[in-house]
Amino acid sequence: MKIDLPNGQKIILEENLSMEEKLKVVKELLNEHYPMIEKSDWETNRVKFFLSGLGDYIVWHKEENQKNKTDKEVLSIKKTKQMSGKIKSPSIPFSSLGKLDREILGLGGDDE
Repeated sequence: MKIDLPNGQKIILEENLSMEEKLKVVKELLNEHYPMIEKSDWETNRVKFFLSGLGDYIVWHKEENQKNKTDKEVLSIKKTKQMSGKIKSPSIPFSSLGKLDREILGLGGDDE
Protein backbone atom coordinates (compact mmCIF):
# COMPACT_ATOMS: atom_id res chain seq x y z
CA MET A 1 0.00 0.00 0.00
CA LYS A 2 1.31 3.43 -0.95
CA ILE A 3 1.18 6.15 1.67
CA ASP A 4 2.07 9.86 1.60
CA LEU A 5 4.17 11.02 4.53
CA PRO A 6 3.65 14.48 6.06
CA ASN A 7 7.00 15.60 4.63
CA GLY A 8 5.78 14.89 1.07
CA GLN A 9 7.62 11.61 0.52
CA LYS A 10 5.79 8.51 -0.59
CA ILE A 11 6.52 5.05 0.78
CA ILE A 12 5.11 1.61 0.16
CA LEU A 13 3.93 -0.35 3.18
CA GLU A 14 4.16 -4.13 3.08
CA GLU A 15 0.73 -5.76 2.79
CA ASN A 16 1.72 -9.32 3.71
CA LEU A 17 2.26 -8.67 7.42
CA SER A 18 0.33 -9.84 10.44
CA MET A 19 -1.89 -7.35 12.26
CA GLU A 20 0.66 -7.05 15.09
CA GLU A 21 3.43 -6.24 12.59
CA LYS A 22 1.24 -3.67 10.83
CA LEU A 23 0.43 -1.99 14.16
CA LYS A 24 4.14 -1.85 14.93
CA VAL A 25 4.85 -0.20 11.55
CA VAL A 26 2.06 2.35 12.14
CA LYS A 27 3.36 3.19 15.63
CA GLU A 28 6.89 3.65 14.28
CA LEU A 29 5.66 5.96 11.51
CA LEU A 30 3.56 7.98 13.95
CA ASN A 31 6.47 8.34 16.39
CA GLU A 32 8.83 9.31 13.56
CA HIS A 33 6.52 11.95 12.08
CA TYR A 34 4.70 13.18 15.19
CA PRO A 35 6.97 16.24 15.67
CA MET A 36 6.13 17.39 12.14
CA ILE A 37 2.42 16.71 12.65
CA GLU A 38 2.42 18.55 15.97
CA LYS A 39 4.06 21.65 14.45
CA SER A 40 1.79 21.78 11.40
CA ASP A 41 -1.91 22.36 11.25
CA TRP A 42 -3.79 19.07 11.69
CA GLU A 43 -6.18 20.22 8.97
CA THR A 44 -3.52 20.23 6.23
CA ASN A 45 -4.08 17.76 3.43
CA ARG A 46 -0.71 16.08 3.97
CA VAL A 47 -1.52 15.27 7.59
CA LYS A 48 -5.07 14.17 6.71
CA PHE A 49 -3.86 11.85 3.94
CA PHE A 50 -1.12 10.44 6.16
CA LEU A 51 -3.44 9.61 9.04
CA SER A 52 -6.16 8.37 6.71
CA GLY A 53 -3.67 6.14 4.92
CA LEU A 54 -2.45 4.66 8.19
CA GLY A 55 -6.04 4.03 9.25
CA ASP A 56 -6.84 2.31 5.96
CA TYR A 57 -3.69 0.20 6.27
CA ILE A 58 -5.03 -1.25 9.52
CA VAL A 59 -8.76 -1.31 8.75
CA TRP A 60 -8.45 -3.18 5.44
CA HIS A 61 -6.19 -5.86 6.90
CA LYS A 62 -7.07 -9.43 5.94
CA GLU A 63 -5.52 -12.53 7.40
CA GLU A 64 -3.94 -14.97 4.95
CA ASN A 65 -6.91 -17.34 5.03
CA GLN A 66 -9.34 -14.47 4.26
CA LYS A 67 -7.55 -13.09 1.19
CA ASN A 68 -9.44 -13.28 -2.11
CA LYS A 69 -12.77 -13.71 -0.33
CA THR A 70 -15.51 -11.14 -0.72
CA ASP A 71 -16.88 -9.39 2.32
CA LYS A 72 -20.60 -10.13 2.52
CA GLU A 73 -21.07 -7.38 5.13
CA VAL A 74 -20.15 -4.56 2.72
CA LEU A 75 -22.99 -3.33 0.54
CA SER A 76 -22.53 -2.19 -3.02
CA ILE A 77 -22.65 1.53 -3.76
CA LYS A 78 -25.89 1.03 -5.69
CA LYS A 79 -27.53 -0.82 -2.78
CA THR A 80 -26.36 1.84 -0.29
CA LYS A 81 -27.80 4.64 -2.45
CA GLN A 82 -31.02 2.69 -2.88
CA MET A 83 -31.37 2.24 0.88
CA SER A 84 -30.73 5.92 1.54
CA GLY A 85 -33.44 6.88 -0.94
CA LYS A 86 -31.14 8.42 -3.55
CA ILE A 87 -32.17 5.78 -6.07
CA LYS A 88 -35.87 5.06 -6.26
CA SER A 89 -36.91 1.49 -6.89
CA PRO A 90 -39.43 1.12 -9.68
CA SER A 91 -42.93 0.94 -8.26
CA ILE A 92 -45.62 -1.43 -9.45
CA PRO A 93 -48.74 0.29 -10.81
CA PHE A 94 -52.03 -0.74 -9.20
CA SER A 95 -53.33 -1.88 -12.59
CA SER A 96 -50.66 -4.60 -12.63
CA LEU A 97 -51.76 -6.07 -9.30
CA GLY A 98 -53.64 -9.34 -9.32
CA LYS A 99 -57.09 -9.83 -7.81
CA LEU A 100 -55.78 -11.24 -4.52
CA ASP A 101 -53.22 -8.43 -4.12
CA ARG A 102 -55.89 -5.78 -4.68
CA GLU A 103 -58.17 -7.46 -2.12
CA ILE A 104 -55.35 -7.53 0.41
CA LEU A 105 -54.74 -3.81 -0.13
CA GLY A 106 -58.46 -3.09 0.12
CA LEU A 107 -58.75 -1.88 -3.46
CA GLY A 108 -61.46 -4.34 -4.41
CA GLY A 109 -60.72 -7.28 -6.61
CA ASP A 110 -64.19 -7.84 -8.04
CA ASP A 111 -63.67 -6.11 -11.37
CA GLU A 112 -61.77 -8.98 -13.06
